[in-house]
Amino acid sequence: MREFLSPAQHLTYDKISLWIYEIFGESAKELPGLPIFGVALGSAFAVVQVAAWQNDARIVTRAYLTSSTEITPEVMRDLLRLNDTMPFGAFGLDEAGDIFYQYTAIGSTCDRLELETMVKTVVQIADEYDDYIIEHYGGDYALTGAW
Repeated sequence: MREFLSPAQHLTYDKISLWIYEIFGESAKELPGLPIFGVALGSAFAVVQVAAWQNDARIVTRAYLTSSTEITPEVMRDLLRLNDTMPFGAFGLDEAGDIFYQYTAIGSTCDRLELETMVKTVVQIADEYDDYIIEHYGGDYALTGAW
């Protein structure tokens, strides 16, 4: 059984779960027991999580690009510079030093078009920039779609 931390999180999950399957069909999968979806498009994979946030919910879409990339000041500077050119979202580093791209939307105001644009944009940017990062700074492609 899926557990929710707030009514807003539950409502947002119910709302986007219909859209996820309408938009992405069999490319979308649910993670059992958690308010999380995975969406595979081409060679890229995004995780869409519905998280409780104050009196609302957040829809967080994240795609991992690389792992084992040495995080130098040059890499960090380049990612920050690239963030300035991105239409939505931003590059980031997780606790393990893996590079990801992420976009967050507010659950109560998100509509179908925003959800579709968000997921497709995150996947497209991840698919494009994983090659760039590995070519310039090394590392390995992130393992995606493993679940």
